[in-house]
Amino acid sequence: MHIFYRLLVLIPLLSPLVQAQPLNVLPDNEKLCMEAVGRLLARQQAIFSNSQAEPNQRRLAERAIDTTREAFSESESYCQAQAALQAYESQKDKDDSFQQRQGEVNYFGRSTI
Repeated sequence: MHIFYRLLVLIPLLSPLVQAQPLNVLPDNEKLCMEAVGRLLARQQAIFSNSQAEPNQRRLAERAIDTTREAFSESESYCQAQAALQAYESQKDKDDSFQQRQGEVNYFGRSTI
C-alpha cells in the first residue's frame, strides 16, 4: 500500500512530460516562407544548371540565388530571403546594363571545337 501512495504522488509530476508538445522553433509564417524559398531556389538552380539555357539567363539565376543567400545571411529570416528573391525577379527584366560581374561563371561549356 505504501508503494501505491508513492506512485500516486509521482503521477501528477510526470503528466506534463507525457503531454509535452514538440518545440516549434520557427513561427508558422517562417515555415511557409522556408517552403516557398525552397521552391523558388530550386527553380533558379534548375535554370542555372541547364546547360542548354542562354548564358545570360544562367547568370540571372546565379544572381538570384546569391541575392537570396545574402538576404538570409543578413536577417536569418526566410521571409526576408523570399522578399529579396521576389524583388530581384521583378527587377531583373528592367536592368538594361546587364554585365558580367567578377567572379561569376563566364564559361558555360559551350565551344566550337
